[in-house]
Amino acid sequence: MKSLFLFLICFVCWSADAQHLSPDAAMVAGWITGQQFHNVSRSSYGAIKSAEGPAGTGADGAPYYSVSPYSANLGVLGLIQVGAPQRVRVAEAWIDWYFAHLNAQSAPDGVPYNHFYLANGKGETTCIKPGDPVLCHYNDATDSAAATFFSVLWAASETGVPSAFLNTPERRRQVEKLAEVLLKLQQPDGLCWAKSDYRVKYLEDNSEVFGGLCALTNLERNVFKDSERAAFYQKAADRVQRGIVAELYDPRAKLFRIAKFENNSCPPPNLDTWYPDTQAQVWPVLFGVISTNDARTQAVAAAADAHWNGRAKPDWAADPKHVNQGWIEAGHAYAALLMGETNRAQTYAQAVTNYKFEPAGETPQFSSPFSVDDAGWLLRILVAQEKF
Repeated sequence: MKSLFLFLICFVCWSADAQHLSPDAAMVAGWITGQQFHNVSRSSYGAIKSAEGPAGTGADGAPYYSVSPYSANLGVLGLIQVGAPQRVRVAEAWIDWYFAHLNAQSAPDGVPYNHFYLANGKGETTCIKPGDPVLCHYNDATDSAAATFFSVLWAASETGVPSAFLNTPERRRQVEKLAEVLLKLQQPDGLCWAKSDYRVKYLEDNSEVFGGLCALTNLERNVFKDSERAAFYQKAADRVQRGIVAELYDPRAKLFRIAKFENNSCPPPNLDTWYPDTQAQVWPVLFGVISTNDARTQAVAAAADAHWNGRAKPDWAADPKHVNQGWIEAGHAYAALLMGETNRAQTYAQAVTNYKFEPAGETPQFSSPFSVDDAGWLLRILVAQEKF
């Protein structure tokens, strides 16, 4: 059976025992950990703020901070992957928050809405600006928010979270209900809609779905001890994988298509656009859909490198702050590292260090555009580069 993610294989020999991180890696891990609310008496307990600053101002004039289930999932996965000392505590608290918010008010679509809190963790709400599509009752993508949570659950069980914490009748019921929500989005071609009311089959989302279903397979087999359900979810994962390869890869262009729409159209990718067109090219690598040495993998990476090389477009590795309006896209760099582009990944890491961490001794510049999901990818890079 395929691994949850290829990067877990890359680190299996040392991640679980990593107790000491480099100063830069420790800084990023500490930042992720510091984004979590820790007051057990509040409903915000375990929630992880997506960004350093507030997402917006409420009707009361107070600043509110956003919690995105998807972003937090990837941040927690980063902590687990590198063996950050606080990984078990952070993961358990985050899992508690997620399960606690699988209810009709917080998760009418099946996954929790983005939630908003005051700086002290009070004032929980899912809407701080009525009518704003992002600041009120916002669910970016049901498929990704569910699938990446399955990945967290399996990774948490592998890193030391006790089975008894996960394997309770209530939590098994919630996991199965969440899986049902996800699989209702899967279509005959194997791909999933992003949401029931947003019928687009995205490459990035479906790559995450494949990884999440593989994780769920492992969770069912090894934690819940249900081989029948494990086989069921593995078949669903295999359908996603086949759908990505058959529907979202263009063998003539040697590039992945970004999405398949409800009318079955698949617009060709435009590499002049970083997100989503260029970024999405490596998502199948990050989530194990195709291997790092696959010819398709090498072709899409080479195309991105050739296009964003410092000539017509900024060099994505050396000058990331000028890519995509300043968004530091660490997932792409981590995929490059997995594919053996160690020099480019190290160049990227150094550029981000110069941009975000210096001058030495000052507070790191982790303000937007920088989020916990991006920090999770960056943390993996910083720890991995020490091994090369």
